[in-house]
Parts: sequence; C-alpha cells; structure tokens
Amino acid sequence: MIRVLTAIIAAAALVVAASTGAGAQSPITHHIFVSLIEVKGGTTADKLPPPAQNPKDLSKGYDFKGPGTADRNAPHRWEVSTYMFAPAFVTVREGDEVVLTVFVVNGDQHEVVIKAPDGTTVVPKAIWNRGREYHVRFVAERAGPYQLLCSSHAPSMTATFLALPK
Repeated sequence: MIRVLTAIIAAAALVVAASTGAGAQSPITHHIFVSLIEVKGGTTADKLPPPAQNPKDLSKGYDFKGPGTADRNAPHRWEVSTYMFAPAFVTVREGDEVVLTVFVVNGDQHEVVIKAPDGTTVVPKAIWNRGREYHVRFVAERAGPYQLLCSSHAPSMTATFLALPK
C-alpha cells in the first residue's frame, strides 16, 4: 500500500513539474546511428499471386521481380524489396542537436537531404554510397518533423526526427 501511494505521489509530482515548467531540460545532443538498408521478401505464385500493380509504379524505393525473373530455377517465385532508413523515427526536443552517423548497407547510391518542418534545407543534398559511413548534424531549431529524404528512392525512403516543443 505504501509503495502504491509513493508511486502515485511521484507521478503527481512529475505532472505538476511538467505543467509548471519546472525541470525543463536544456538542449542536449543526440548521437543517432542510422543504417540504409534494403528489405526483401519473396514467395511463390502457387502460395500467393504476385501483386496486380507493379510496386515499382508506387515508389522508386520499391522493387519487384516477377515469376520467371526472380529465380530462373524456380519459375513460380516472385520477390519484392524496399529501401529504408533504420531507425525511421526518432523523437528529440526543440533546440536539441542531432548528430547522425549513417552507414549505407544497400543501394549503390542515395541522394539525400534533411528538411526542416517549414521545408527549408538544414543539411544540404549529398550523395551517399554503399559501404561508406557519413556524419551529419543539425539543430532542431523549431518544433515539428525534420525529414531525412532520399530522392533516389522517393517517396518511400524517409526518416523523421520529430522535435517536440520545449
């Protein structure tokens, strides 16, 4: 019973502190490790028919190999794949610095940029290549979603850094 009351009092203190601004955090630096990866999946047409619409028509980040092309030794096999950032979503606070270390596992070339919530560029467009590590940083100067975008595999290859208000 005492433990329950202690937990309730502690929770209430946190709510009061948050609502009054007490304990507001100073900006911090987030060191985030991101990988650019390709996820693949496959099956056979006798288990599941291939999609009616070619996934390549939906996004440059999707790929599709139909029956007869995915594996010449298994003519009913078909495969799909997509490029992605991992992690694809991170939360920070307004005013925090975000330091990214990015390693490109799949995809020979990615044209990337980081945009602020208002659409302005916070990290200029660059080419990232397979097998290399890249380092970029930005400050989340305003609240809202910052987007790491790969135009080579748009619109599906996106990561979001959501800056919460101070």
